[in-house]
Amino acid sequence: MMDEVSHEKEEDGKAFEEMKRKREWKEEGKAKGRAKWSGRMLAIWSQHKEIFICALLGAVVFVLIYGGYILNPCYTDWLLTSEDGDLTQHYLGWKFYRHAPWRFPVGLIDTMAYPNATSVIFTDSIPLFAFIFKVFRFLLPAKFQYFGWFGLMCFMLQGGIGAKLVKRYAENSLWTVLGGMFFVICPVFIDRMYWMTSLASHFLCLLGIMFVAYYESIYKETKKAVIGWGILGMLSAGIHIYFLPMGGVILLGFVLLDLVKGKKKWKAFLPIGSYLLAAAVTVFLFGGFGSGMKASNDGLGHYSFNLNGLWNPHGWSKYWKDMYYTDSQYEGFGYLGLGLMVLFLWALLMQIGEWLEENKKIGWDISEKRLVTKALKADMGIEKSIGQGGGKGLPANGGRWLERHIQTAVWCFIGVLSLGMSASHVVMYGAKVLYEMPLPDMLYKAWSIFRATGRLIWPLVYLIVLGGVCMGRKKPGRRTGNLVLAVCLVLQLADIRGMLAQKHEIYAKEDKYQTLLPSEGWKAIGEDKDLKHICFVSDVANSRKQLFSFGDFASDYGLTLSNFYFARSLGDKEREAREKALAECPPDTVFIFFDNERQKGTAYPLHYYSMDGLIAGCSVPLEIQEPLPGEELLRYRYDMGSGRYLNNGEVTEEGWLIHPYGNTYGPYLYALPGTYRVEMSGNNMSGSDVKCYYSHGDVNLEPYNVVIEENRVSYEVELGEPAEDLEFALWNTGGGDMIVGSVAIEKVN
Repeated sequence: MMDEVSHEKEEDGKAFEEMKRKREWKEEGKAKGRAKWSGRMLAIWSQHKEIFICALLGAVVFVLIYGGYILNPCYTDWLLTSEDGDLTQHYLGWKFYRHAPWRFPVGLIDTMAYPNATSVIFTDSIPLFAFIFKVFRFLLPAKFQYFGWFGLMCFMLQGGIGAKLVKRYAENSLWTVLGGMFFVICPVFIDRMYWMTSLASHFLCLLGIMFVAYYESIYKETKKAVIGWGILGMLSAGIHIYFLPMGGVILLGFVLLDLVKGKKKWKAFLPIGSYLLAAAVTVFLFGGFGSGMKASNDGLGHYSFNLNGLWNPHGWSKYWKDMYYTDSQYEGFGYLGLGLMVLFLWALLMQIGEWLEENKKIGWDISEKRLVTKALKADMGIEKSIGQGGGKGLPANGGRWLERHIQTAVWCFIGVLSLGMSASHVVMYGAKVLYEMPLPDMLYKAWSIFRATGRLIWPLVYLIVLGGVCMGRKKPGRRTGNLVLAVCLVLQLADIRGMLAQKHEIYAKEDKYQTLLPSEGWKAIGEDKDLKHICFVSDVANSRKQLFSFGDFASDYGLTLSNFYFARSLGDKEREAREKALAECPPDTVFIFFDNERQKGTAYPLHYYSMDGLIAGCSVPLEIQEPLPGEELLRYRYDMGSGRYLNNGEVTEEGWLIHPYGNTYGPYLYALPGTYRVEMSGNNMSGSDVKCYYSHGDVNLEPYNVVIEENRVSYEVELGEPAEDLEFALWNTGGGDMIVGSVAIEKVN
């Protein structure tokens, strides 16, 4: 019995020891794994530390400019309060796309121009990001935006890829980091961020340039080139299609390099195929070919690059004066910055010095070879000298020269092509048209797809940045070169600090969005389960802030809009859909009229409601308020709380205070033929003069039954034809201020 117990204890001890050894082996394996992983991370850091540093510095620059509020994915008010409206368009495009049902192709939306399908491409909502986040929409909060983090990503990639480019030619880490930061603080990059947000993806240009810079070490292999350019084509089409022609310009240079240096034939053209195929498939999947929107647009030759654009600051410089450019050539903004201009000129001088020394050395080498060859041939009895083409030294040297300088030739080719494409067929310097090239209709229409050609200058801008940082660095020495880089970087920041401060002031504070549709009636419409569509009878799409308020409202309640602000036109499709809806007046549709176009409502059997300066009509009564009596559609009252139709005057509690020689105007009334009576009340109105006209002021109507008194002005006019912009003006011709408390216009027959 004791032996059995002893045996069991011995077995338990062995099992315990075995478990202990296994646990030790496991811990040892984990420790080795951690050490291996740590070593791998250290190796990656050591190899690419300059790239990581520049990416982090890019993030720092982003936060210093834009602050941290916009990085909150639930904070959307900053997008809805955008001054120019483009940023609001991008956000609302994403918002509609997020809530729209899935369709194929996956980028199509039928809720923004119902019943017409449109593409998320044409709201510039960064389609690739919109698609990714739509896949996970069930996990997202009710309010969600990705534009803040997209901007941060762009700054980090701009710094990281910029450093990667510089590292290809740099000799030390400080040079790489300082050089990489020139890409981050480049005005053409910062200018686009949160104006046309997707167009701030300049890292796509840098990727294309990187394929050329790293051709010898990586992309000489056809397989890697095909994959790399295919990915770039997909990214360009999935972020903003204007990067496709920019990448195409760089790709042509890459193919030229591959043909000469890679000594390839048909394989050199495979990257073009992969680039175009990837781009076409991406555009198709995002609905670019299925929306029916016009691909081309007017403006080719207007939205171009002015040849003074590289040194024309467009308001960006503290030290450099603005030069002439046309109003539409803001698209060709290409200002380098004073620091970069100084750096590039200095680098160019250094490079010229290097070239002269190199050519002098080559000249001595050739002379020595000729002397040696002559002596050898004389000894061998050969009379033909190398100078007559009989030797081997010169042809070999000539062949090496072409191979040695092909990359420089490719950079020049890309730069010239970028300049030519951006200048368009109407070439201008300042106010002078240097040359206008006639284009066949087919070529004009094809080029008009990318009518804002001024943007195509960006590849040249970044080649200048790379050249300024890397050219001629060997001549002055490392310390001098790094010092020049640092000084020029500080000069660059000093030059553009005013514009950076403006951007900081706009985005670094927390905004509060105020809708233009505050009435409770809109909420009741949104919550009515029987209402599904909003149809704009008036041209609300040209009143952006009002349109965006409708967009925010409709997307919140799952309603559709009949039109929106798109990058391309729907043509006649929107008009045809509107006319069909008005002919049928379906009960699930609310029709929207401007207040000054309320007479349009007399043509349709709808119930009408006045809210927030608009008229809403529906074929069934709405439970929001009492509908307007029919005669109210023939009566218009000015909003005296607004100074919209007031010159040389101001809004007061009593009404409009009009100073001497000031006047009222508007309201650009949509008016049917008939008699109109105008009634005004106020104080000190005896010195008044009245006028009435339409058709942009070309047609005048003679007032009659005119009454001008101290506290009242009234008159009538006869309109013999429909008018789109009937206008009534009251002028203060007296010696003192005038108060106008009310203005009403009524069609009386």
